[in-house]
Amino acid sequence: MAVFKHAWDRFHAGAVFESEREAYPQTFSEELNDQCGRILFVISLITTVAWLPYTYLDANLHPEEPLLPLLRMGLSVFSLIIFILHVSKRFPQYNMLFLVLIGAYLAIGCGLITALADADSVYMGGYIFILTVMALVPVDRRYALVIIAVSLLTFLVVGRLEHVSFSRTGDRYSLLDLYSATFVAIAFIYLLHNTRLASWLKSRKIEQQSEEMRSDKEKIDNLLLNILPPVVAEELKGHGYVKPVFYPSATIVFTDFVGFTKISETLTPDQLVQELDAAFSRFDRVMDKYGLEKLKTIGDSYMYAGGVPIANATHAIDAVLGALEIQSFVEQINLEKSQSGRPVFEIRIGINTGPLMAGVVGEKKFVYDVWGDSVNLASRMESSGEKGKINISESTCALIKDYFETEARGQVLAKNKGAVSMYFVKKLKKEYSSDAVGLIPNEQFRIIYRTFQEKGLQTKNPARVN
Repeated sequence: MAVFKHAWDRFHAGAVFESEREAYPQTFSEELNDQCGRILFVISLITTVAWLPYTYLDANLHPEEPLLPLLRMGLSVFSLIIFILHVSKRFPQYNMLFLVLIGAYLAIGCGLITALADADSVYMGGYIFILTVMALVPVDRRYALVIIAVSLLTFLVVGRLEHVSFSRTGDRYSLLDLYSATFVAIAFIYLLHNTRLASWLKSRKIEQQSEEMRSDKEKIDNLLLNILPPVVAEELKGHGYVKPVFYPSATIVFTDFVGFTKISETLTPDQLVQELDAAFSRFDRVMDKYGLEKLKTIGDSYMYAGGVPIANATHAIDAVLGALEIQSFVEQINLEKSQSGRPVFEIRIGINTGPLMAGVVGEKKFVYDVWGDSVNLASRMESSGEKGKINISESTCALIKDYFETEARGQVLAKNKGAVSMYFVKKLKKEYSSDAVGLIPNEQFRIIYRTFQEKGLQTKNPARVN
């Protein structure tokens, strides 16, 4: 029972095409081999036992021909060998060859048996059935036609040697049936071959179109991810819109190159774009390093934020660490430029922490942006700063002062803000730094940082605005 159940499962999953293939074969020959593999298990199992019941009938009808039962049992042995080779799964590339060999033995052997049995009408019926079945087997039509031709040739030659006569009306009728069945089988071989070929070509075309669609979708997704944060992009793809989100606390950073307009007049357009691209590409890597979100660039200004679109408790620390690395990078590049006589880009960085709104604006060109008084104040931190320094607000200083060295500037006038308390961030405190310049956090700092991540400093979760 287990054998029959396994055979049924294989037939149901393979021959009935219950499971779709991951990819269609690259050539039609491989497609036919794959189709042969789907039915070879069942076919080889059936032919192993199909002719055994006829050995008793052969002995009774034609006891003078001992070759008949040998041919019958030979099919069983031959099919059993192919069955074992197939189930071993070591020769999947030979599925069509195995099926061709079984078909050749079956058709040629049946022609030989029929001839040895003096073209008995009982045997002729079985022979016609076998030739008809050959038209349905999904092997290359050349193999099927050769098998039928050799089978008929065997039948006619052996029949002549055995002095088979078709002089009687019934015999001539059987012979006519054989020729008619052969003609129909050949017609069906061509018809089914062309049908399989057309189906394979259509499947290949559909697969190629699907692959192109997957490739285009991947390009669109990557392009969208270059414009929007991943979670925002997923929401936009899933719902077609993005709800604005209120963040009780986030950190906004503006950077700007001092005297950029004047310096740009000394550079060619290509040099200018190359300089900015090199700097902003490095800034982008800093964003990835500290889990920050680049918002946009406007000319020589670069804007990013911490704590959006995924709220976290370390956004102020992350933003300051990122600003320190950007400051160090620009200083290093400026040193190289000054030594070679090239104009340097001095940078100002302004940081503020506070509540804000974030969302996507636009219908054709999506932009993820932030709004609120906290954003405006961050811009004032940058414009009220000094070149080569990081200027932060009092709210940001309150969150990072225990871990970074800061310098109070007192009350500084800011456009449209009046007098605002400002501070310069210099570096990590000595006890939290693993290098002399205070850029690289040590293990003690990392322990505290992980604690912040686990406990969470924000008292409110970001809320979607309906």
